[in-house]
Amino acid sequence: MFKIKFSLNKRTIIGLLIFYFIINLIFLNRFPFIHSDEPWLSGLSRNILEKKSFSVTETFFDLYKRHPHAIKILFHSTQIFFLKIFGYSIFTFRLISLIFGTITLFFFYKLCYLLLKSKKFALFSTFLLSIDVQFIYASHFARQEIILLFILILGLYSFYKNNKTDNYYRDIIIGILVGLSIGIHPNSFIISLPFGLLYLYHIFITKKLKIKNLIIYIAIVSLFALFFVFLSFKFDPNFLSNYSSYGNQFGVLSPITSKIKQIKNFYLKLYYGISGTYYTPNIKFQFYLFALVLFTTFIKLFFIKDKFKKENLLSIVLIILAINIGIIMIGRFNATSMIFLFPPFYILTTYIYMLKDFRKWKPLYGVFITVVLLITTVSNIYPYLNTSYDNYLNEIGKFVKKNDSVLANLNSEYYFENGKLYDYRNLSFLDENNISFSDYIYSHDIEYIVYSDEMDFIYNNRPVWNGIYGNLYFYYDDMQNFLNTKCNLVHEFKDNIYGIRIARYINTRDWWIKIYKVRE
Repeated sequence: MFKIKFSLNKRTIIGLLIFYFIINLIFLNRFPFIHSDEPWLSGLSRNILEKKSFSVTETFFDLYKRHPHAIKILFHSTQIFFLKIFGYSIFTFRLISLIFGTITLFFFYKLCYLLLKSKKFALFSTFLLSIDVQFIYASHFARQEIILLFILILGLYSFYKNNKTDNYYRDIIIGILVGLSIGIHPNSFIISLPFGLLYLYHIFITKKLKIKNLIIYIAIVSLFALFFVFLSFKFDPNFLSNYSSYGNQFGVLSPITSKIKQIKNFYLKLYYGISGTYYTPNIKFQFYLFALVLFTTFIKLFFIKDKFKKENLLSIVLIILAINIGIIMIGRFNATSMIFLFPPFYILTTYIYMLKDFRKWKPLYGVFITVVLLITTVSNIYPYLNTSYDNYLNEIGKFVKKNDSVLANLNSEYYFENGKLYDYRNLSFLDENNISFSDYIYSHDIEYIVYSDEMDFIYNNRPVWNGIYGNLYFYYDDMQNFLNTKCNLVHEFKDNIYGIRIARYINTRDWWIKIYKVRE
């Protein structure tokens, strides 16, 4: 099914993708800024490797209770594989994302060719996706979304390449792909729904498929789901209650009516670039473009007589609808899941571009979209090109050794040895565990405290930012007293990116980071 016949055109595509890969390597560590999710994930992978067990949890959390499960086991296995080859650094784990992002573009080109029946327009659609800041962001970010996007695109390519009733091999392949994605991230649920809607569409509307095709797909995905759940119970006998309790913190168990109401705010926040700690690029142009394209698509669906084009247009609309349904049903409304919508929207954009109605304005239309996208992307990325995560770690390293025990922000975890960093999130549980700040420091043999102005800012603006580290009110005074009476200030430096985790305040003022040595 996936046999590739190389031609000059495909060699050109691969050459362009290699060039794209190399260019992105240059600023892989600079854009976007390093988010704590990245060391959170890779830190667990490192602990799994060192403890030789998938049933362990993160070493930087202790009072903040964590429970093992198998839902991300394949992602951690991938990280461990790269860790063994390239060592423990942010570059290693972002490299995984860039590799999957580049391969995604290759199969996206092949998918577009199947749908658009034109190599030129398939290349145009792929080019638009490749220069979009949201795609570059996902391809650099050491999280799972880009791998899920790869699986979605590869699955869609498989679906459209073998869209015949008796081709059960296709149903098996798609079922395996989506099933494996469960071991990458729970958002596998989002990418599973487009295939479900496509099956239903081609079973009941086009009559190209039979109910048996859908049953095979559902059965295989269900078997994988049962396997990962079974494995999770082996790691944690209370898996369901613990996993549900964790999801409930983020609204996963909220009523569906409440989730539907939140989708509007989700898109408004993305439009205005509002978030907590995640980088949210300026994608207002994409909002306008996609809204216009979707509106035009709905109109054209009533007038297009070509059956093939009409089916494909409606299929892409169904994919977009299914992804939105998935985002609503999960209910976390994480900004990183937005990337799943971009490929189908760029396919629709190219479909509109191909219409005869726009023949007169076609060159201008294509140039306009390309130029505005490039300007948008460059303007989003440029401010971060002169920043350095290594400088941040080097400043810490001037006084703190890799094997020293520290209380610090999780975003500095790549500097330290496994088990040496304790994150500030633990402190919000001091009160309920009847532990004082000083008792926590001494009981963990913490030698240094890496303290940012951010903590004072959050405390002074409470409760607005209590979601970052929990409620500081219960331990802030105790902490300040300890820093002033039981510690020596040994170093202080400014970092306007890594001195603050709240995205909207990055580079808005000077943020100072202090390193305190705990007195013996």
